[in-house]
Amino acid sequence: PNAARSSAYNQTVTASGGTGPYTYSVSAGVLPVGLTIAPSTGAITGTPDTLGTFNFTLRADDANGNFGLKGYAVTVSAATITLAPTSVSSAPNGVAYSQVFTATGGTGPYTYSLGMASMLPAGVTLNANGTLSGTPTSAGTFNFNLIATDALGDTGLWGYSLVITPANITVSPSSPPDGT
Repeated sequence: PNAARSSAYNQTVTASGGTGPYTYSVSAGVLPVGLTIAPSTGAITGTPDTLGTFNFTLRADDANGNFGLKGYAVTVSAATITLAPTSVSSAPNGVAYSQVFTATGGTGPYTYSLGMASMLPAGVTLNANGTLSGTPTSAGTFNFNLIATDALGDTGLWGYSLVITPANITVSPSSPPDGT
């Protein structure tokens, strides 16, 4: 199976025919950087750290010196990065607002930024540490895409809608100024 960069990988190949025990090795090409094959078990394990497609030929030698070959390809793709929370709550206009976003998957630390065409309410900003905060100065619905970038440059993206509700205004005093 294919692999994700910075994620543990474990796949075992087996041989049949001939006389066991078998010894496994790479006879041509290379395994993805970060992966190795255990000669006695055929287990390919490790944590790949380079993107790309890797072609290699595995060799299985039996106890009598007979061998078999088989070609493989493993593609190492970018890690899947997910963001939390998946939605944000509405907030009243003119009241301090704060929301912390977190990312998982990939390799930390993460930095956070806004995607193209993102709109935040005036007075609210996103810090690179994933905190959206400030005091909004206008009501409305504000759509934005949040991007989390891990230490290796892999990214995750999630769309949000932040609804800023009109301020709840009360007028005082409750009786007319002339006292009637």
